[in-house]
Amino acid sequence: MRPETVRTVPRAPARQTAVAVAGLGVRLPGAAGPSGLLAPSGLRRFAHEAPEHAHALAAATDALAAASARTSGTHGTPGTHGTHGTPGTYGTPEAPGAGGSTATVWASSTAGLAAYAQTCADITEFGPGRVSPRRTAHSAFTAPLTAVSVRLGLDGPYLNVTGEQDAGAHAVTEAVRMLTRGHCERVVVGGSADTSAWRSCPGGDPAEGALCAVLQRHSPDGGGATVRPLLRTRTARNGIDAFVRSCLERLDGPPDHVVLSAPATDTRAAAALALLRAAPLLRIEERFGDLGAAGGVAALVTAVALTAAPGRDVEQPGPRVLALALGSGNAVAVEVTSRRKGPR
Repeated sequence: MRPETVRTVPRAPARQTAVAVAGLGVRLPGAAGPSGLLAPSGLRRFAHEAPEHAHALAAATDALAAASARTSGTHGTPGTHGTHGTPGTYGTPEAPGAGGSTATVWASSTAGLAAYAQTCADITEFGPGRVSPRRTAHSAFTAPLTAVSVRLGLDGPYLNVTGEQDAGAHAVTEAVRMLTRGHCERVVVGGSADTSAWRSCPGGDPAEGALCAVLQRHSPDGGGATVRPLLRTRTARNGIDAFVRSCLERLDGPPDHVVLSAPATDTRAAAALALLRAAPLLRIEERFGDLGAAGGVAALVTAVALTAAPGRDVEQPGPRVLALALGSGNAVAVEVTSRRKGPR
């Protein structure tokens, strides 16, 4: 039997290994905000369907509004600012590019295929002159990314990521890289998915919605959650347990919680569960369905929500959460920690 192997993708050293979370945005049918991610809920679709780019835009608007509230002195749990209504309704966040450029990194598995398929069907049935040209942007490969970056006027670089669950977590590591290398002052990083059959995986329950986080170099109040990428690897078959061991070696301490995003049919996740059985596990696909690439972002946002529990002391370490995202050939791990600042 050949030994297990894990090959790490080389990364250039960064001046800083962790960045702060300034705000969160959640637009999922089973969760009206970050706190809803921690409560069990039945899987269901939105009552008023909206295209994927509208979910993305709404989640990004919520995250930026929460970040603006924290920066202006209204401190609290990231992502608790604002209201959550029908997907596709959004406003204008306060000064998204204030203090420097704001980059955008977005992950999506569908990449506009559902809207593209509907456009093709409508053209066939009604003719090209009966289909609005506005549909074109919604069916483009970068539809969610374009909606967030252009409609919100974000002035930094932008990056589109597509793939499986690991792609969403990879978007987070790229966002951290942009910050640590000084390419921008803030990054809007998120993921979105719809129930399109183009993305549906065998055995999975396709889901829809979007999640978003605003990352920046330093926390505005000295507290809050911080994100540190641990490892991004290409794994050989049955090499997940070696990947998890490498993650545990890189952690500053044992994890208090583990959040996992992986395809529902991925049997390799059992090895990870066996190694991490001492820590409570929350699996994204069991709570919200198959979000594809957005599942990796959901793992990060859920990990941040877990660190936001009230603290008893004026300042004390918060929980340490290990967020894992597994794809068919890649795996990504991110550590989320926090410093609590008294009861909230």
